Parts: sequence; structure tokens; C-alpha cells
Amino acid sequence: MKVCDCHCHVGEFYDQINKKHVSYSPAELVKCMHEADVDLAIVSNISAVDAPMQANFELAEWVEEYRELVPIAWTTPEVTKVGEVRQLFALGFRGLKFHPTAGGYRADSNEVDRYLRICAQEGKPALFHCAADESSAPERYMALAERNPDVWIILAHMNLFGPAEAAIRVAEAYPNICLDTSWARPEDVKDAILRIGAERVLWGTDAPLGGECHYRRDRVRAALESKLDEGELKSVMWGNAARLFSL
Repeated sequence: MKVCDCHCHVGEFYDQINKKHVSYSPAELVKCMHEADVDLAIVSNISAVDAPMQANFELAEWVEEYRELVPIAWTTPEVTKVGEVRQLFALGFRGLKFHPTAGGYRADSNEVDRYLRICAQEGKPALFHCAADESSAPERYMALAERNPDVWIILAHMNLFGPAEAAIRVAEAYPNICLDTSWARPEDVKDAILRIGAERVLWGTDAPLGGECHYRRDRVRAALESKLDEGELKSVMWGNAARLFSL
């Protein structure tokens, strides 16, 4: 069975949680993937927190060498140029990545719509950081999903640092919302699959932010492999990402 990690990073930034500067090279990520039998990874350049334009084009160069990496463009409203997004899509980027918490804006800002309209035109999904804070809380995505019903919106982490129930409820209410499993508890992932269906849950891990041996720390994959039937497992581990990101 082919496997795609739908939420990965390369680049460098200051890790506020662990209070240290961290750097992740494409080679490191690909090495981790090979060790964990991961075929492809959907990747954004986390250096874009500080320099979005430069980081996106840096990633465009890296994916030419590392074919296991599928790029999505880090996008910050009023900083990322609309023309840049179109250029990156022309270069083969498969979607957009939004991090409202790091970017200092609210996920339901009307400014986000400008970029999602391009996603609708190009048939690309948008992956959003979703966490229990003022900028990225699950409730922020209700108005966004309603205004953009023709765009697939993926909520990463299922409400990081908060109850997954809030993110699952939002996904239940809006059929264009999917959930990724990065840092989620296996029992919450199972609940999400039961309630919104395996076809709207994507396996993701935030690799390699967990550090060395990142994939060994992921409890979700083993839980899915033991609990899901073959069709559901293929959807979550590969098929949904393949459909949304045109793999």
C-alpha cells in the first residue's frame, strides 16, 4: 500500500514550544520517510514564517531534486502576492498552506478569500493550521468554508492543544472540510472517521518537527492499521491525499 504524509515541512524557524532554533533539510525529511516506508510527503517551507516569497521559491528548487516531496505554497494574506501564488501553481505546487497563528491573522479573515478563489479556479486544496487559539480555532473555519464551498479546506491537527471534538463538529457541518491527523490522539482520529467518513480524513504527522525518529512517535498510523478495513486504510493513508493534491 502506498503512503502519503499530507503534512510535512522543510526549512528553519524558531520553535516557540521548545524554545530553540530548528532546521530541517529536504535530505533529512526524505531519510525519515524512507525509514518509515512513506512514499510521498506534502511539504511546505517553514522558513516562510519570516520570508514567505523567498521560502516558496527555495522549495520549488528543492523538489526538483527530491521527487518524494510534493510542494504546497506557504501563504500569508497581505504578504503573499496573488501573482506569486499563480506562478507557484504553474511551477507545480499542489495547494496552499495557511498558518493564521504564526501569521498573526484570523483564519476567517476576508483577505483569505482572495487566495481561496485561486484555489477554486485551479482545483487546489488549502491546508490550514487549526489550534485552540484566537487565530486558528475550529470555529473560525465555519464562515470560511461557507464562503468558499468549492474549495477543499483541510484542518491540520484537529484543534491542536484543544478538544478534537470542536474540529470534528465543524467538519460534520461543512462537507468541504477535511481533517488531518498530525498530533491528534488515535481515539479522536477513529471518532472523526466514524462521524465524517474515512474519505475526509488524511494521515499527516508534521514531520520532521518531532525531531529525530519522528515517525516512531506517531501513534496514529499503527492504530489505523489495526482498526480500519483495507478500503478505509487506503483512503486515509493515500487515496484522499492523491485525490485532493492530484498525486
